[in-house]
Amino acid sequence: MIDGIFEFLGVKTFYQCPQFDFEPCYYRFISYQAREGDFFGSNAQAVHNAFDMHGNKFSDGIENLLEAHALMELNGFRLLPFADPEARHRHEIQARVIQPVQRAAPIKRSAEFDFDAAISFAGTNRNEAEALATRIRDAGFSVFYDEFYPEDLWGKDLTVFFDEIFRKRSRYCVIFVSKEYLARPWTIHERRSAMARAIEERGSEYILPIKVDDVELPGFQPTIGYMPISRGPEKIAEALIKKLTKL
Repeated sequence: MIDGIFEFLGVKTFYQCPQFDFEPCYYRFISYQAREGDFFGSNAQAVHNAFDMHGNKFSDGIENLLEAHALMELNGFRLLPFADPEARHRHEIQARVIQPVQRAAPIKRSAEFDFDAAISFAGTNRNEAEALATRIRDAGFSVFYDEFYPEDLWGKDLTVFFDEIFRKRSRYCVIFVSKEYLARPWTIHERRSAMARAIEERGSEYILPIKVDDVELPGFQPTIGYMPISRGPEKIAEALIKKLTKL
C-alpha cells in the first residue's frame, strides 16, 4: 500500500542508499530551506519528524489520500495505484492466517556440514533471501542467513568467519546473482570462498545461483542452470528442499 502512495506522489526507489549500502530507500529531491537561527526548524527536519511518526500514525496527507481513494473506489474508480479490493482482501487473509509448516520428511542431512545451505546476497535482495531462508529453516533444515545468527557474528573476524561458512561448513551455497551482488565488497568475498569450494569439488553442484538480473557470475560457466528470481521464494524453497532431501 505504501508503495502505491509513493508512486502516486512521484517518490522513487533508490536501490543503493547513499547513507547505508545494504538497504534500498525512497527519496524525492526538494530544495533545502532553513529558518534563520533555528537549526531544528528546517524543512528537512520537519520531514524527518513526520516520517518518524509513521510508526504509530500515518501523516494527515497520507490518510486523506487513503480516504479519498476509498470514496472513489465505492463508485468503481481509483485514485491510487492499488490492487482491486478483492485481491487486497485475499492478500490480507493470507497475511493474517497462520499457515501450517510444511516439513520435509524424512530429512537426510550429511553430518559432514554444519549447514545444509548458506545464503549469499546483496542488501537489495534481503527480503527475498530472508523469505527463502525462513522457509528452508521451517522445513527442518539448517541454513546460514546472517540475521539468524547475530550473536555468532558479534566480535568475529568476519573475513575468516564467512570464508569458513561459504567454503567449508555448508552443503550448498545459494547466491542471488545481481549487479549489486557483483559490486559489494562482502559479497565478492563470499563469492570467492564459494568458488574456491566449487573448484575443489571439481564441478559439483555446490553453488546454486538465483538470477536476479541479466549478469553472469564471474568464473561460473554460463551453461550452469540458474533459478530465476521470478519464481518467488516459495517455489525456489520447494526446489531446494527437494535437492536437500536427496541422498
